[in-house]
Amino acid sequence: MRKLASIVTIATAEPIADSDRLDVVTMKGKGWRVVTGRGEFKPGDTAVYFEIDSALPADDERYAFLRDRCLRSWTDKHGRVLMQAIRIRTVKMRGVISQELVMPVSLFPELAAIMNGEDEDDILRVRHFDDIDAEMKAALDTSRPQGFGRREGNFPSWIPKTDEERIQNLADWPDTLKGILWEVTEKADGSSMTVFWAPSMRPDRPFGVCSRNFELERDETNAWWEAAVKYGIEGKLAALGREIAVQGELVGPGMNGNRDLLPEREFRVFRIWDIANGRYLGSTERRELCASLGLPHVKVIAPAMDVFSELPSVDAVLKFAEGATGRGHEREGLVFKEADCEYPRSFKAVSNRYLLKLK
Repeated sequence: MRKLASIVTIATAEPIADSDRLDVVTMKGKGWRVVTGRGEFKPGDTAVYFEIDSALPADDERYAFLRDRCLRSWTDKHGRVLMQAIRIRTVKMRGVISQELVMPVSLFPELAAIMNGEDEDDILRVRHFDDIDAEMKAALDTSRPQGFGRREGNFPSWIPKTDEERIQNLADWPDTLKGILWEVTEKADGSSMTVFWAPSMRPDRPFGVCSRNFELERDETNAWWEAAVKYGIEGKLAALGREIAVQGELVGPGMNGNRDLLPEREFRVFRIWDIANGRYLGSTERRELCASLGLPHVKVIAPAMDVFSELPSVDAVLKFAEGATGRGHEREGLVFKEADCEYPRSFKAVSNRYLLKLK
């Protein structure tokens, strides 16, 4: 599971040109750059960092300085505030891209005696912004777009959730994983969708449709079930005779702003989990199965690329992630999976140009 808050060691702290109040710091083992106050940190200092899209508790006074520009509120139809959170996003200050938030560890005494197995996210009440947003939209009829379904139950425990690590958190990979071949695909900008066929796990209801965190009630008017029906997925998986979970992105109208301006919703596959054998289908096998089933696959940029021989740094990977979709809009980024591997290492590179356009 993606970790949002971590204890880190400051690697460098350098003044920003043309500023007498700001520094930019980096952290050991990570590729992020974060703008801080002048002299707030020096190399070797211990700090707490919060990743992009962290949602911090709005009632914690330690984050009060962020409220004016980062506070997000959810209200009911009467205007009553039901939930608030402080969202960490990418910003640009004095020409420097700043990603994440770094704060002195001395402000967080509750982390002083953290034990193995304890999680900084839980202790500091940090959650992923998208999870909170989805829950609030599902709970509020006034904020849930027409066509969004109600939950049937939790996401099946026997299917892995999809959530790639960012390349900035894997700063040693460009040096240590040269020679490894990666499938490179476009990162579809929408909402996670999983469909499965598993009669041995659930004989009474072998087919299911899930959003990122929940299984959804069978209702062909909601967006996820509508897509499953559109592509005839239930019948195709039943006829296949294999217990698999097909995972992808639901894109188009109503999905994460539909920034690619698609005229209708589409399902684009990026992973297939073999439930019976507890493995992922290799990249070639996955693409071939999608073709045989008539299911759209995410756009493949390169089927087998020696990424870190061609792109020898985190910055080079991030630059490579920038580009346009087939419709000419800024793409969200790229996803890299170890090619033709049953348990592939993987990561994502989110385009800085894309993130800055979201401001």
